[in-house]
Amino acid sequence: MSSAETSTTVSPAENRSNLRELVVVALPLMLSAGSQSLMNAADRVILAGCSEDALAAVTPASMLHWTIVCVPMGTVLYANTFISQFDGAGQKERMLSSFWQAVWLAIVSGFALWAFLPISRVLLPLTGHSPGVVELEAQYFNILCAGAPVHMLGTALSCFFSGRRRTRSVMLNSMAAVVANGGVSYLLTYGFGPIPALGIRGAAIGTVTARCLELGMYLVWILRESRRELLPLWSTCKLDRGLLLQFLRYGLPSGLHYFVDISGFTVFLLIVGNLNNQALAATNIAFSINGLIFVPLLGFGTAIQTVVGHHIGGGDIRAARDTTRNAAMMSVLWTGGTAVILVLYPEWMLRPFFLLADPEISGGADITALARTAARLLYFVAAYSVFDALAVVYSSALRGAGDTVFPMLITLCSSWLIMVLPASIIIRSDHATILQLWLTCTAHISFTGICMLLRYVSGRWQRIHLTDT
Repeated sequence: MSSAETSTTVSPAENRSNLRELVVVALPLMLSAGSQSLMNAADRVILAGCSEDALAAVTPASMLHWTIVCVPMGTVLYANTFISQFDGAGQKERMLSSFWQAVWLAIVSGFALWAFLPISRVLLPLTGHSPGVVELEAQYFNILCAGAPVHMLGTALSCFFSGRRRTRSVMLNSMAAVVANGGVSYLLTYGFGPIPALGIRGAAIGTVTARCLELGMYLVWILRESRRELLPLWSTCKLDRGLLLQFLRYGLPSGLHYFVDISGFTVFLLIVGNLNNQALAATNIAFSINGLIFVPLLGFGTAIQTVVGHHIGGGDIRAARDTTRNAAMMSVLWTGGTAVILVLYPEWMLRPFFLLADPEISGGADITALARTAARLLYFVAAYSVFDALAVVYSSALRGAGDTVFPMLITLCSSWLIMVLPASIIIRSDHATILQLWLTCTAHISFTGICMLLRYVSGRWQRIHLTDT
C-alpha cells in the first residue's frame, strides 16, 4: 500500500486544492441537474393554469416515466465512473471504449422502452385516480416514453464530458434545453395563432423537444473535441464484450438503486392520490420545491462520483476521502440553509406555482387550500433535507469506488419497508391524513442517509478497483 493511501494528514494547501477541484467539477453539474428540476417545475407552473386535474396528473406521470427509464439510465450514467477511473489511470483507449459501451447500451435500451407505450392505459387506471386524471397521465407519459431513445442517447453522450471532469459543456447544454423547454411547452400548452392549445400534451412535447436539442449539441461538441484532441474515437467504437459485462456488473446495481428509490416514491404518490386530488396536487408542488433543492445535489453527487473515481483510478485514496469530506460539509450547508428558508418563508417558494392559476376559471386549482396544505408539507421537506444530502454524498462516493450493491439494497429496504408499507396501511384508515403519510417519507429518507454514512465509514469501498480488469 502506498504512502498516499496510509497517510491521514492533509495539508491546508492540499485540502484547498481538492476543494477547488470538487467545486470546479460540481458547480456546472449542479446547475445542469438543477436545469432538469427547472424543466419539471416549469411544466407544473404552466399546467397550474390549465386545471387541477392537469396539475395533479403531471407528477405521477413523470415519475412513472422515470420509474421505467431509471434502470437503463442509471446503468448508462455509470459510464462516468468507468471513464473517470480509466482517465485517472491514464488508460485513454479503455476510457473511450467505456464511453462507447454506454452509447450502444443507450440506443438499445431507449428503443426497448417503447414496449411500455401500448400498456400505459392499462397500468395507470390501477392507480385509483379519477378517469380524467388518468387520461391526462397517459397522454403525458406516452409522449415522454416516445422520446426515450433521444433521452437515453443524450445521457450517454453527456458522460463523454462529465466523466472527464469537463462539466461546463454539460451545463451549457442543459441551460439551452431549459430555455427551449419553457418556450415550447408554454406555446404548445396554451396555443398561439394557428397553433392549437394542446394542454398537458404540449408540456410533454416541449420536454422532448428540449432533449432533442441537447442530443444535437452533444453530437457536434463531441466531434469537435475528438478532432481537437486527436482522440481515437472511431477506432474504439466496437462492442467490447468483456468491458460491457464489467460495465453491467457494476452499473446495473447503480441503475437498480435509482429504480427502487424512484419506484418507491412513485407508489407513495399513487397512495397519496387515493386520499384526494388536493392532497396529490399539494404533494406535487412540495416535491417540485424539494426538487429545486435535491436535484442540484444529484449533479453534486455525479461530481463526487467522478472525482472520487478519478482519484481511485490514480491510486490516491486519501484525495478521494478528502473530496468526500468536503462534499459532505458543502451539502449539509446547502440543505441546512434551504431548510431555514422553507420553515420561515414557505410562501416565497409557493408563489411561482400559482402565477398562472385563476380561481375564477371553472376547473382552476383552489389556490388558498392548495397553498395552505403545501406549506405544511414544506416543513417535512425542511426536516429531511440534511439526511437527503448525506444519502447523496456518501452513496455517490461509494458508487465512485465501485460499491454499488449496498446503496441499492439499503434503498430498497428503506423505501418499501419504512415508507411504502406504512403509507399503504395508513391510507386504509378512516382517519388518514396527508401529514401521517409524509411522516413515512421523512423516516425513510432519514434512515437512508444514516446508513450510507455508516457504510462509507466502514471503509470497504477502498478495496474495489475497477481498472484492475
